[in-house]
Formats: sequence, C-alpha cells, structure tokens
Amino acid sequence: MSDSKSNVSKFELPDNIKNLLGTKIPEDIKASLKNIKLNIPKVEFDYEAFYKASENIGKWGWTVPFSFTLYQIRFFENDNLTKEDIDTFFEIYYSEDDNFDRMINAILNINDIHQWHEAIKQSVYAHKNMMFILSVSTLIPVLEGILSTFESDKTNIRMMKVCKEMLDTTNDNSMIDKIMWTSCFNFISALYQKSDFSGKEPELVNRHWILHGRTAFNNSEIDSLRIFNAIETVSNIVKYHNKKQNKN
Repeated sequence: MSDSKSNVSKFELPDNIKNLLGTKIPEDIKASLKNIKLNIPKVEFDYEAFYKASENIGKWGWTVPFSFTLYQIRFFENDNLTKEDIDTFFEIYYSEDDNFDRMINAILNINDIHQWHEAIKQSVYAHKNMMFILSVSTLIPVLEGILSTFESDKTNIRMMKVCKEMLDTTNDNSMIDKIMWTSCFNFISALYQKSDFSGKEPELVNRHWILHGRTAFNNSEIDSLRIFNAIETVSNIVKYHNKKQNKN
C-alpha cells in the first residue's frame, strides 16, 4: 500500500490556479454582489396528489416501496387505473433490475425486525420455488408481528387500528411518512376486510380467509409479491421510526 502523505506532497497546483486563489475580491465588487437578488422559483409539491396516489396503491393491494421515486408514486394518482393495471406495474417492477432481490436484501439488513428474518428467508425460498401458498401463509403473520411493534398494548391484534393511529398522528410536514402510512392503512384495510365466510372469497388476498383455512389455496406469485412488498415498506418505517425515537 502506498503512502497517502507522499502522494499528497507530489500534487502541485498550476501557477495560474495559485494566483487565482490568492487574488482578493475588491471591496466594491463584494458590495455589489450583496445587492444581487436571485429569483429562485419556489418548488411546490402537490401533497394531496401524492396522498391520493398512495391511497390508490393501498386499495389495490400494495404499499409504496421505499425505492420508489416521487415520479413513480404520481403514476398511481389516476383513478382510472384498474387492479390489473397496478398488479402488472408491480409485477414488471419486481422482475426488472434485480428489484426483488434488492427488496429482500433491504429487509434482511434491518436489524429491528431480526426476529422475523428466518421466516422471511424461508418464504423467499418458497417464493422462488413457486410455492406461493407457503410464502403467503407465512408472510401474513410476519407482517402482523412487525406492525404490532408500533402498538404499546401487546394484546391488541387490530392491525387496521394500529395503522390508522400511526397515520393520524403523523406530522403533516412529514410527507414521506404520511405517503407510506396512507398506503399501509389502505393495504391493511383490504387485507383484513371483514367476512363471515358465507359469501365469495374476496378478490384481493384476505388474511381471514387464509389463516382460518377458508381460502381455495390458489395463491399466485402476485399475492406473494404483494406481502413481501408490504413487509419491505413497514420494515423501513420501523427502522426510521426507531432512529427518530432513539434521538429523542
């Protein structure tokens, strides 16, 4: 390994640069610079448009990934998008540029949810081997467990209530937090949709039908992806929430 100090000592600035750096700005020019006003346009965010987009994402069974850009989020603002449109978007998204593996690596690098890592790893194995019934059935309790960390009352099993309280208590200035919790609340509302099992199984994957054994057990890759997606979002919320708490 070379000596970094000797490398620095060999580096010499050209004389013209030395002279420029050594030149003092005349006082009259300094004074005129102070009077220059830059008309920098104020950047306005349409917050409601982002919240609307994240609401649409959640209603159709997804959450906003932390890897999304604001531009990608705005795509979902369109109320004319169907469930098939949104499912296709996410299916393509997670099939491109190793986005699925990146999502899994991001989840497994979050130590705050370490107790669920093994279950997630086995679910990844099941998913990649097209055993989607196993991955979905395992991931739903994992998601519920991670969400429960936001609830001080450990006997509370009402995940919609947890998400609603977190959304309602999020500061309006915390746009990213509000976008994430908006999608999570709407996703959990769809996942936990009430049913007395006397009718047709809900179109979206349903926690009650699966964990109470009433489902037809025909879960697809999309169903599995959407739960991994939700875990990635909630896990990152946990990570940043805990960081803020530790600073206070």
